[in-house]
Amino acid sequence: MTLLPTGITLTRLSSCGFIMCHKPEIRTLITLQLLLGLLISVATCFADEHVVESFNVNIFGDGNPDNGIEDDREQLVGRPGKGHGLSDQFMNAGTIKCDGKVRGTAMVIDTREFVANLKGVVLASAAHVIYDLKKGKRFKRCEFQLLAMSELSRYRVKIDLKNLRTGNFDPLKKTAGLEFGEGDWVFLYAPKVWSGFDPDETLAVRDFSFSQLESYRQSGGELKLVAFDSTAGVISVSGNCMVVESRSDDLGGGSWKGQLLDDCDSADGASGGGIIAVLNEQQYLVGIRNGSHWSEQVYPAGEYPSGPPDGALWDRHENTNFGRAIDDHLLAELARFIHELELKGFVL
Repeated sequence: MTLLPTGITLTRLSSCGFIMCHKPEIRTLITLQLLLGLLISVATCFADEHVVESFNVNIFGDGNPDNGIEDDREQLVGRPGKGHGLSDQFMNAGTIKCDGKVRGTAMVIDTREFVANLKGVVLASAAHVIYDLKKGKRFKRCEFQLLAMSELSRYRVKIDLKNLRTGNFDPLKKTAGLEFGEGDWVFLYAPKVWSGFDPDETLAVRDFSFSQLESYRQSGGELKLVAFDSTAGVISVSGNCMVVESRSDDLGGGSWKGQLLDDCDSADGASGGGIIAVLNEQQYLVGIRNGSHWSEQVYPAGEYPSGPPDGALWDRHENTNFGRAIDDHLLAELARFIHELELKGFVL
């Protein structure tokens, strides 16, 4: 069995032509960007380029129906002609960029049930996103880019790496053990909000177990993955996901409480993405994407050195993504973290 944190091979992506905003002062910019988006395959962009780097990731569906299960992903922003502007989106997801490169995804948490007037925002992500795993130490500088919009400074905020709360994640420990992932979560603090921040669009956190109740399914509940798609350079949504807790007979082995297995289509950069429960048009963060499990008997390293190929089918016994559930433990950790921020004076 092989486990790898969700991430990506080195990829260079153009960052212009993907932004659609409803802010009046930047409509001219957006119009130009959309025009460029139509020529993105041949255009030369003057904005900064994304360089995304991390580990290989297992991808279920790559847009090619001939090689396996098809994608069920929808791009949130940057889809010319589809009406997906900022006014259509919940501002609760973005990318984490550390030491100059995009490292993964983060979700914006609703903190109002803990404290009413926090100055900044709290983010949830995977702990390995903020670590240089080759050197075994934390990156020096990180910023959050709302909806992956690195082109616009007004949608970027610095992350305070001196104030965070994480599990027992060890960047020097190999990822080839079943226990990997249990402590691979982190709550981060950004000391200021971006222009147009609306706390009503942030994500309430809720124990994952409620989404497994029969009443949830009967009420039309749905599970989704919201995460960065490095191929398109945007945040995307995978709908109608199967998300289950690991058992002793599957690849996760039920080795730790709160280990989730999912079949959500995803691309490079999905580390730290949010597993979202949707019920009656309300969205709740119930899990954090970590990485992938697969069977080396089915996908031997000699033939598949980077793991299962794009489009490989999901099977909890052979090939699956995994994540960290929001449970009582993480909810208590989040409450303690926000209380610490309050004691340090990070309130209005």
